[in-house]
Amino acid sequence: MPVDDRTLAALRAAPLFRRLDGGQLARLAGIAQPRRIAAEETLFLQGDPADAFYLLAEGRIKVFKLLRDGRSATIRHVEAGQTFAEAALFHEAFASSTETLSDCLVYRFEKDVMLGLLLTEPQLAVNLLAAMAHLLGLLNRRVEELLLPVPARLARYLLARADEQLDPVAGGDVPRVIRLPIRKRELAARLGTVPETLSRTFDRFKRAQVIRMSNDHRLIEILSFEKLHRLAQQ
Repeated sequence: MPVDDRTLAALRAAPLFRRLDGGQLARLAGIAQPRRIAAEETLFLQGDPADAFYLLAEGRIKVFKLLRDGRSATIRHVEAGQTFAEAALFHEAFASSTETLSDCLVYRFEKDVMLGLLLTEPQLAVNLLAAMAHLLGLLNRRVEELLLPVPARLARYLLARADEQLDPVAGGDVPRVIRLPIRKRELAARLGTVPETLSRTFDRFKRAQVIRMSNDHRLIEILSFEKLHRLAQQ
């Protein structure tokens, strides 16, 4: 059966599958199961049997854990080109849940088939170890962030978004407008707080002339990077 060019392109874009040659990518494409999912749907829930892992080709997905008190804690936001749920290959149940934040195209890799492929493709196994190490580092940083006060968490988040949207021409403590990629409710979950606390923190930043916000709260103008850095270190 011929390999779909679109599937091959999606695989090549994923860090997990870098350094694989054409033949290896073709074998991987042969077991990839494409699936389109509408926004605000779930792929799997925490505790479901771990039977596959995924590559996100289009859209955005939230990975989160359900806490005992009924709240949820966002672990990461998966962007196009990233894999997720790799740990499913080594566990019986999914340790987290997912929610699509937009219409998505994912590729599903069945656990048993993928484990068989790993036995014959050592480069893929090495890449998977690197992906797991990256995820462990991400989780460690998330734990460290949750020990900080909410203003520090928000300041660090805004600085990270500013770095992503950096204008190499601008420099110093100059205003910069950034676009929030998620809604306030999702941002609150990402920061490990509730929307009401996040709103109060935004108000505090505005009163201190650290930021200005658009009416829909999706555009934020950073007025003082110096103040924002100080808040991030609290």
